[in-house]
Parts: sequence; structure tokens; C-alpha cells
Amino acid sequence: MRLNGKKSILLLSGVGIASSIIAASLGGWGQTAPKENAKWSLRAPNGIQFGLIKGYERWQVVAMHYRPDMKEMRYILANPIAVQAYHRGIPRNGKAFPNGAILVKIGYSLKPIDAFPNAIEPNVLKRVEFMVRDPKTFKNTGGWGFARFVYNQTTKTYTPYGKNAGFAQECFNCHAIVKKQDFVFTNYISKG
Repeated sequence: MRLNGKKSILLLSGVGIASSIIAASLGGWGQTAPKENAKWSLRAPNGIQFGLIKGYERWQVVAMHYRPDMKEMRYILANPIAVQAYHRGIPRNGKAFPNGAILVKIGYSLKPIDAFPNAIEPNVLKRVEFMVRDPKTFKNTGGWGFARFVYNQTTKTYTPYGKNAGFAQECFNCHAIVKKQDFVFTNYISKG
């Protein structure tokens, strides 16, 4: 693979570990439980179906974010269209992601690592959010459709976030501060 015209190694140890954590916690290494199947038919209030990202657990992790204000670790995954765009320098180069690009953000609560309490690790799944690039459908939100599904650890079920389609404006208002990066906060973690 190439990144900025040079050969690159994409698998960072942290990213590889993150992918393993995500696969294990979200899908049980390829086994799909009945409640897991039910989530795919859920729809956000703006009509975006959870099933649009089916298989996301195996998508490439492109970044990890720590949100101290929410005490969450967030993993950002990208579908192949978005990964290719990142390799072309998007969004840092100011160009837009292509139609069909999808970025998924998975939020976990945190806990100290038992054997090394100075460090933290993901604990409980809190939410799965995603944004899909479709400028024709989502003209009012910068060409991106937003969806959020809140996870309930007790019932092992997801609930669409928002009372109506207006929730997407909440997402867009936050993303508006990175308009010059096609409304995307996340830059690709490069080898360095």
C-alpha cells in the first residue's frame, strides 16, 4: 500500500490490538447472537439504518480518541472507500470524502488495567455512531448523514438516539468547526 507516494505499513500495534478488542466485544469473534441480528434493522430518526454498516467490526481502525470530559475511549473505523480517501490525503488536503465513505465511532467507558493501574483500557460499550457521505441526500448537514445508536449493557440492546431527524443537526453543529476538513475531525494515524 502507498501513503503519500511511499510504501507504508498500515498495521500499528495499537491499531491491531484495537481491532481485536472491537471484534471481541461487538461480535464475539464472528458469532452473531439473536440480539446482535436485531440491531441491523434499527433506524436512526433520519432513516439511516444500522445495517448500513454491517460488518464494521472488521473495518480498519484509522484512529483512537480519548475523551476525558466523557471518560471514554473512542475507536474510529473506516470502510474501504474512506480508507482509500485517507490514503489520498483526505481530509487534511481540504478535499471531500467520496460518496459512500463511512466512518464509525465506537465509544467505551474506561477502567484501570488490573495488572498496571496507571494505565486504562476500554471497559463497557456505550455507543456506536457513524457518518456516511452522501451529498445528494444530506444537503443540510454538509453532505454527511449522521446516526447514533446507544448501547444498553444490561439488556444487550441498542436504541437509536434522537427524538426526530433534527438530532442530526446537533451532530452537524459540532462537526461544523472542522468544515475545512470536510466536517471530519479524525485524521489518519500514519506510521510516523
